[in-house]
Amino acid sequence: MPEYYLQAYNANLCYEVDGTGPFIVIVAGGNGGAKLFKRFRDLLVKHFTVVLYDRRGFFRSKLTGPQDYSKRLDTDVDDLYKIMSNITKEKFILFGISSSGAILMDYLNKYPETLLKCFVHEPILYMEGLEGREEIRNYHLDIYNLYQNEGRNAAMRMFGSLGFNEVDSNILVERQKNDKENNWDYWFKHEWMQYPFAETDWNAAKSHQDKIVMLYGLNSVGLFTCEPGKVIAQHLGNEYVPFSGGHIGFYTNSQKFSAEFLQFCREHTLLLN
Repeated sequence: MPEYYLQAYNANLCYEVDGTGPFIVIVAGGNGGAKLFKRFRDLLVKHFTVVLYDRRGFFRSKLTGPQDYSKRLDTDVDDLYKIMSNITKEKFILFGISSSGAILMDYLNKYPETLLKCFVHEPILYMEGLEGREEIRNYHLDIYNLYQNEGRNAAMRMFGSLGFNEVDSNILVERQKNDKENNWDYWFKHEWMQYPFAETDWNAAKSHQDKIVMLYGLNSVGLFTCEPGKVIAQHLGNEYVPFSGGHIGFYTNSQKFSAEFLQFCREHTLLLN
């Protein structure tokens, strides 16, 4: 698959484009990279033009200068806008999971005119005023302190024990504990305490609720990662739509997940084939 690079402010952004049909761009969550989404991409390319990219600072999207981490979320949103503006002038579909939820919601609020739909799968994003938000922040802080004291494997095990089913935990925690190429450290340092608690403009999001589709995995029910999206869907007055698998069902249950996604798109006239 050809790699394309786009020079942005103090970063060189890497992306891939494949397929035919309406454009869909997939935004990675915690580990920041496109690799986990390639199975999903390969099942969509007969129907969509799929854009995958590594977010800045992750994998192939290298930093080329100092970063203003106080504006990290704004920068992620603008990177996405720059990439897609460089690829197409057409409206496109946005798909993201987990801690990319803050990116998706801010992008929707800032550039709604560019989007057909915004699919948000199990976002790790806690609404302002949410009951128990301070307890959740303390839980995140406990994991961050564990990361600082014992490293990312210990922190990921603690997070995975509440957030993932057994299959997802094996892939995201156990299989990656000796992987020196993954970027969990960068995520913990610069996003773990920031993105889940981002101050999203929920009034603006509600005005675009027709563009938002909230998703969850059937195998995530009762787990920590499933809950924030349910609260957001209720606030927006939107359905919380079940899909196969768990937090990374697009990977573990890729055939079923993709079939369900394509069927949803056909039913909502995002696809004609």
